[in-house]
Amino acid sequence: MSLSQVERDQRDLSMFGMLSDDLAELAETSIYRKGMEDNKHGDAMLIMSILSDAQDEMLLGDLEVARQFINRAKYIVHYSFMDRN
Repeated sequence: MSLSQVERDQRDLSMFGMLSDDLAELAETSIYRKGMEDNKHGDAMLIMSILSDAQDEMLLGDLEVARQFINRAKYIVHYSFMDRN
């Protein structure tokens, strides 16, 4: 069964705290990518930055936001290293 656009948007907001299209654009336009010769190194820097944000949220006790940051990092791993080999 296919999800409607509204259902996909709700799922994205729950999982990532943002829409997956916006997350893909974030990965594509990241300042880390612009500064690296190899996009994969820039993507790795972006992922590490997002995971650091997740750690900060955990220290503040906001586990829901931390979970969303971790999901963002996982999405970018998939987007950057698996989808576009």
